[in-house]
Amino acid sequence: MVRSASTIASRCPQAPGLTRATVAAIGAALLVACIIPDSGLRVQGDASNPGTVRLVQAVAVSEQATDACNAASIDLTSCPLVPETLPFGAINPATPLCVCPGRDGNALSFFDLYVEDPDLDDDGRPKDTIIGALLLDLPAATVDPAPFVAYPNLFPPSVPAANVNLGFNSYTDAVERPEPLVRRWTLGAETGVDLCNDNAGAKLEPGLHSLRLIVTDRPWYRPLELDDDGESVQDDAGEPLRVPIEEAAIGVPDLPGGASYAIADYAFRCADGLDLEPQNCNCVEVM
Repeated sequence: MVRSASTIASRCPQAPGLTRATVAAIGAALLVACIIPDSGLRVQGDASNPGTVRLVQAVAVSEQATDACNAASIDLTSCPLVPETLPFGAINPATPLCVCPGRDGNALSFFDLYVEDPDLDDDGRPKDTIIGALLLDLPAATVDPAPFVAYPNLFPPSVPAANVNLGFNSYTDAVERPEPLVRRWTLGAETGVDLCNDNAGAKLEPGLHSLRLIVTDRPWYRPLELDDDGESVQDDAGEPLRVPIEEAAIGVPDLPGGASYAIADYAFRCADGLDLEPQNCNCVEVM
């Protein structure tokens, strides 16, 4: 029940020196303060992003988890998972990866990266475009990750993940949650993934390397355009201008624009294929 200011004033004990008119004015202020939080308003601007992007991989499932899935839906024969792919973390192939004069005969085969984002447009279709990048040997607290963007030949930072149909009884058959709307990139479908010798044609140094995967559901962040004095350039409406999309900061999510993002890390070692000590390298000539 919303009470009037006069009702509040009549029920407040009148302190010495305060007139009834003053108490009524205070009551009016209290009334406004009470009404605003209780108005139930929900404001969403252009930067609204209710569903966040997630990287997903298959995981080992216990018997108890499988039983719980079966109890949740009689139509499921097992817990819904995306297909298996290269696990995040340390890459430990059966044979070593090597820096070679040509190419590495032990290079990884192709593999998939899976992401999900539940946001839908007004027609019930996937709303967000998911893009990503790989960052090689990224130092801690790096302000500008662009110099560390790697393997654009395998994973172009401007190519969005493709919608994928995983079929019946699959990960898309969500249990007690919205459909995950899975998307996918396939790396090295035609060439394989030669991490040590084909960073867009460049070779890595022998040793241990880190590789960070970052995905986001908005275009990469575009910094403000600055004039010669370092001041922000504004348009005719007084709004700050941003640099062209060609100068976007690859690897930096547009958090002011409402972006969400997800990261995962790999680590791998490149042996020296020219080392005289046997390392089981399998260097082959480039045909």
